[in-house]
Amino acid sequence: MALATAALTACAPASGVQGGRSAASPTPAPTPTPVPTELRPGTNHSYAADAYAHSAAEVHAWLVDGDRAPHYPEQRVAFLTFDDGPSSTTTPKDLDILKAEGVPATFFYITGDKALAKVDPAVPRRAMAEGHAVCVHSRSHNYHELYPGRRADAEHIVADHDRAIADLRGVFGDGYAAGCYRYPGGHMSWRGMAPADAALADRGVHWIDWNTMTGDAEPAQRAPHNAGQAARMVPAGLAAAGDPRVAVVLMHDAEGMTLSTDALRTVIHDLRDKGYTFGVIA
Repeated sequence: MALATAALTACAPASGVQGGRSAASPTPAPTPTPVPTELRPGTNHSYAADAYAHSAAEVHAWLVDGDRAPHYPEQRVAFLTFDDGPSSTTTPKDLDILKAEGVPATFFYITGDKALAKVDPAVPRRAMAEGHAVCVHSRSHNYHELYPGRRADAEHIVADHDRAIADLRGVFGDGYAAGCYRYPGGHMSWRGMAPADAALADRGVHWIDWNTMTGDAEPAQRAPHNAGQAARMVPAGLAAAGDPRVAVVLMHDAEGMTLSTDALRTVIHDLRDKGYTFGVIA
């Protein structure tokens, strides 16, 4: 290699000379400055969200193993999560509140005809631009197909997930990628989950449940009747979970689901008062 380099050097014209004439050195193209509101390729969030994004693998471990998990945070961190959106009415209202409060959230989208496919792409793009993260909550949200006989169909779940990723790339571009997935109905609701978990893990994807909620999708006998009750369910859920330093709050932003929207400011203020900062799940 040294000999080849010496030979090339000997054969080259003197610096700044080409064919007996002075040649200006080419000016290197400047490296583009990333736009903070744009998607960071290979992620599910903008460049700006780098500062508070946590990998789904970490958040999953924090939920499952608690303070025994590696890198369990010393400071409290909360993840506001919204399922079943986006919608053309509820989601923009949630985004308005989050923007006013300066708080990020993680949206778990249904990408098929129940949600994303019928919403103006400007809604999810706004969420991305304003510092939120977008994860997969399936394409179909069809319990009978995903969990026939209440048992996970790993092949169908993974195929559905992959179609959802393709849908989201249609909105955000080919650079979109997400390591986070929330099973419709939650992981704890179904049997035989291990094969599906492993198949998703092979794709670098980790499932995320929650440890508290506003109860906006609970059965009637357990559901809160107003925003105040919904907001109070969040600290009650955390107390029942042993007052963890990591809070993952389940809410919904589907069409017509306004209870969490009405409770959202109180939820944020209560978490802040308890010392939580806010992050997103990548």
